[in-house]
Amino acid sequence: MRRLKALLVRPLGLEWRGARLRLVLVDRRRAEPIETPLSPAQLRDELRARLLTHSMENTAQVMRHLALVHDELSRRGWAGVEGLPAQVLGQALLQARMLASDEATPALTTIVDRLQQLKVAAEVRTERQSRRSAPAAEAKVEVSEATQEEFNETERTWIATVPPTLNTPSRDR
Repeated sequence: MRRLKALLVRPLGLEWRGARLRLVLVDRRRAEPIETPLSPAQLRDELRARLLTHSMENTAQVMRHLALVHDELSRRGWAGVEGLPAQVLGQALLQARMLASDEATPALTTIVDRLQQLKVAAEVRTERQSRRSAPAAEAKVEVSEATQEEFNETERTWIATVPPTLNTPSRDR
């Protein structure tokens, strides 16, 4: 009885088999269709179409950062876009978000997400490079307590190192 009840409770659907339409039992536990990621060529084509249909007359000038991303995507794919500076990626991200606000498509959403990731990576890369190129003169500062006599002696040695052309007033104590 349970099997018969399970068959009667299951939903029914129509399915084409060959040239005939048949009534079939639909499986309730169907796997969700897996979305295939869009290729760089599909993303580039969507971006080109959006840039060409944009309402501004001077789109190439206004959207130049996003156009640069499009060109790099055409030449070297996402690896080329990854090599762009963080400022360019940031401006391109703003421009892509502006295009997506008009009408968001899966391709444009993918571009915005990927640009966001690449912008963060470029900012981290820039920060690391600036830390490496910082002068080594930023050594640790040593702080210690001293007596008044030690301080006066150190001050006299510092005053002795000042060139006489500066004519700095001496401090009286």
